Amino acid sequence: MKWFHDLPIARKLAVGFTLTTLMTVVLGVFALVRLNGANAQLAAMAGNDIPSVQHLGEVRSQLGEFRTYEMAQVSMFDQPEKVADYNTRMDSTAKIVRDELAAYAALPAGDRERALFRKVSADVDAYFHANAELRAAVAAGDGALARQISDEKSRPARRTLFDDLKELGAFSNSLMESKIANANAVHRTSVIAIIACMVLLSLVAVALALVISRAITRPLSQAVHAIKSVARGDLSVTIRATGADEAGQMLAATSDMTTMLRRYSDETRQMAAMHAGPDISHRMPVDFPGVYGELAVGTNTVVFDHLDAIKDAIDILNQYAAGDLSQNARRLPGSRAILHESMDAAKASLLAINTQIQTLAQAAAAGDFSQRGDSLRFEHDFRVMIENLNTMMEVADGNLSQLSQLLQSIANGDLTARMHGEFHGVFASMRDDANATVAQLTQIVGRIQQASSSISTAAGEIASGNNDLSRRTEQQAANLEETAASMEELTSTVRQNAEHARQANQLAIGAHTVASQGGDVVGQVVSTMHEIDASSRRIADIITVIDGIAFQTNILALNAAVEAARAGEQGRGFAVVASEVRTLAQRSASAAKEIKGLIDESVGKVAEGSQLVNQAGATMGEIVASVQRVTDIMAEISAASQEQSAGIEQVNQTVVQMDETTQQNAALVEEATAAARA
Repeated sequence: MKWFHDLPIARKLAVGFTLTTLMTVVLGVFALVRLNGANAQLAAMAGNDIPSVQHLGEVRSQLGEFRTYEMAQVSMFDQPEKVADYNTRMDSTAKIVRDELAAYAALPAGDRERALFRKVSADVDAYFHANAELRAAVAAGDGALARQISDEKSRPARRTLFDDLKELGAFSNSLMESKIANANAVHRTSVIAIIACMVLLSLVAVALALVISRAITRPLSQAVHAIKSVARGDLSVTIRATGADEAGQMLAATSDMTTMLRRYSDETRQMAAMHAGPDISHRMPVDFPGVYGELAVGTNTVVFDHLDAIKDAIDILNQYAAGDLSQNARRLPGSRAILHESMDAAKASLLAINTQIQTLAQAAAAGDFSQRGDSLRFEHDFRVMIENLNTMMEVADGNLSQLSQLLQSIANGDLTARMHGEFHGVFASMRDDANATVAQLTQIVGRIQQASSSISTAAGEIASGNNDLSRRTEQQAANLEETAASMEELTSTVRQNAEHARQANQLAIGAHTVASQGGDVVGQVVSTMHEIDASSRRIADIITVIDGIAFQTNILALNAAVEAARAGEQGRGFAVVASEVRTLAQRSASAAKEIKGLIDESVGKVAEGSQLVNQAGATMGEIVASVQRVTDIMAEISAASQEQSAGIEQVNQTVVQMDETTQQNAALVEEATAAARA
């Protein structure tokens, strides 16, 4: 090693750097070769194994969606629109499954993997074939056959398919895990080799440094060591001056400098400890000589200025965190102004976003969902927040507008209106409930119109019959008056008895015919009144159904209000609409109760009319019997003139009774006519 010690310092350094550079190049080449091998393995995994697992996972996910659509189609087989929608979804899902399997088949694979893939492909074909049979049953409207195919064919085929998919996925995962394990092994060996080379390189560098440092002049070694220690921040080094030459003077000056720096470091450390612990007001002593004293004063000034600014900023931030944005940060000079500028910018952003949120919230509370926030004024999460609020306002505005239009159409009497479009969540429930309510109201109104037409027809028939009966009764009263006059003439003269008896006999026969016809008409009136009574009871039943539907609508509106209350501020507008729907349902129920009361009153009046008509029928029977008696009497008068006086008196009394009865019948007929018209 003598030749090395004889070399100049520059050459010693050149030899050391050359050896270190050569070893570094060797280490770099080794690491590059190992990294290229690991990169090739990762590329193979990324191009084959990972896509295989991804394709199989997507197939499993899409098959799960397909089965969900299949079950939903079976449960809604009697709804053609739903069936068509699920057919479209299943076709799209089946295409995705086919595409994923085709992409999987295009990847490199071994014999075992190919065999498992062929089984999965066959299972997919079998499952889709069973689904085709199920779709045919649903299209034919045979729900029982569709459920049978789903249980006996589709479900077993799907389970077999998922079992084979699971086996193929496990095989693909095992291949990928083996490659990952191999890559990890290569990585571990590479790391160990690189660490070993680095350790060897470090040892060689240290050895060269030691040899070179010992080759430098010994008198300067202590000075160099002390200066390096101070430069590293190690103030614990001990320096001994062994001579009075330049090297010794340099060591003495270095010792004084180290002592001064050690004291300054101790005071700085104590100040840091006091500020971190018991006394944040502690200050560094300023009795250091020269520039060290100036440094101590400057340190105290800077630290306490920063502490004051930080404390003020913390107070302002606490107020901002509590929601008080009225305070401003303290103005700071120079480069420290960035602190209050940043706080001012944060305050401006908070004020702006708060203004936007308050504007949208107030508009929503007032029922105005057409307002939108200015998202372009903000960035990052603030912009996303305003955009989300705008989306919420837009969705609520559109859905509530459609519901309002539907309610306006119903209020205007248009029962053909419906809500159409794609809704989600509670809006979808509102759409379905509103459409179902309109459909039920349409059916009920149709039945009411039909029943009203029947009642009108029956009432017309009753009025016509009563008018006919009234006319015949008046005619009968006139005939009875003529009979009474004839009987008075028979009392005054006996010689015209035979002729009068003949005329009375003819009048009695006519009265008998009219009374018989009146009895038939009264029977028809009784039958018609019973039909009106039955129709009135059916109308009462229909009104009861309307009342029940109004009650159900009220319950639905109440449920919607509860859901809106759960949604909080976002559902306040929807709560207003639900309240309006509930009010409309209550008004419908009140109107139904009033109509039902009127119908019940009409039923009572019809029942009273039926009783009166029954009494009229009994009276008409009595009239027929009386007329028959008159006919017999007149026959006896014709046969036996000797009993004419007594017979005429009896006939006179009978005619008086008939006249009273006829007047009563006329009054009853008029009452029946008025009741029928009512």
